[in-house]
Amino acid sequence: MSLAFVSPITFARQLDTIDFSSVRIDDLHFSPQWIQLLALTAMPVSAELALGIAGEGCYLPLMTSNDFPGGVHGLSNFYSPLFSLLNEAQVDLRMLVELAGLLRHRSLGFHEARFSPMDPESLSWSVIRDAFSQAGWLMGDYFIFGNWYHRVDGKSYADYLQARPSQLRNTLARAERRLAKNAGYLMRICTGRDLHDADIDAFVSVYSRSWKKPEPYPEFIPGLCRLAAREGWLRLGIIVLDGRPVAAQLWLVGAGKANIVKLAYDQEYAKTSAGTVLTAALMRHVIDVDRVEEIDYLIGDDAYKRDWMSCRRERRGLIAFNPSFLRGLIGSSRHFAGKLKRRFLG
Repeated sequence: MSLAFVSPITFARQLDTIDFSSVRIDDLHFSPQWIQLLALTAMPVSAELALGIAGEGCYLPLMTSNDFPGGVHGLSNFYSPLFSLLNEAQVDLRMLVELAGLLRHRSLGFHEARFSPMDPESLSWSVIRDAFSQAGWLMGDYFIFGNWYHRVDGKSYADYLQARPSQLRNTLARAERRLAKNAGYLMRICTGRDLHDADIDAFVSVYSRSWKKPEPYPEFIPGLCRLAAREGWLRLGIIVLDGRPVAAQLWLVGAGKANIVKLAYDQEYAKTSAGTVLTAALMRHVIDVDRVEEIDYLIGDDAYKRDWMSCRRERRGLIAFNPSFLRGLIGSSRHFAGKLKRRFLG
């Protein structure tokens, strides 16, 4: 088995040469399209990427960069709500052990490997942990963030809304009445072929006037909108007041799940609660029109999410230390000592 780390552009071209038609996609974030977009638009200058073979049609996307000197990690960043093997159902543990052994070899020089954020109940979590352990790495794990989600269970939007806290329902009803009285009020939900550059510009415009920090990779979100439009994943909601976009949200729908990716509102219009109205409209669309099985708020434990969702789970990271390197031994000592300290004090 060989493994070559290459530039993001070369990596993206390599993906184009692989036939993924038989790959089972259980989550949009495990798709080759998502991985390719991430590689092309959201990588640090020093990044080098590789696609490790972990089975027949199963791959482990990897990356290195100057941000993580001497280490290797799964191809993910702050845009990634979840990391997994690509086509995990086809994983071959023997091949994954061989890949983990290759990454541990001194010629590559990796003293540490990380994979995050992951679902600790997933197959990818267990096989990556077991494979790296069998290859001689010292394995640990750590908390990343809480993830809020809601299982629809075949119910209607009306049922969903009735189960929300009364304060949220009252706020929503008042905001809908106020906005309906405004002659310049418009709402638009783009679902694919109806996407125009003006819609992407509207989202970027709202985001720039929100409380959010500027995007570190400004090409990623426009690229994601266009990709999602082509694939039929897109649910881009926009509210306009008097000709000005004041609230915008980017959702992705696929594999039976609605993913809430980005949301923002113009701070000058915060009192209109346009963001709340837009969230409700998109909830109605994905429940009654798309008939999704699950709605996922993805990244972050923000308090407001519990009003819209009904369940919470953890996303965690796997960390592997290479005992062949002094830095690996020091890192493992610090990690496990820290866990013992927290357990003792907690």
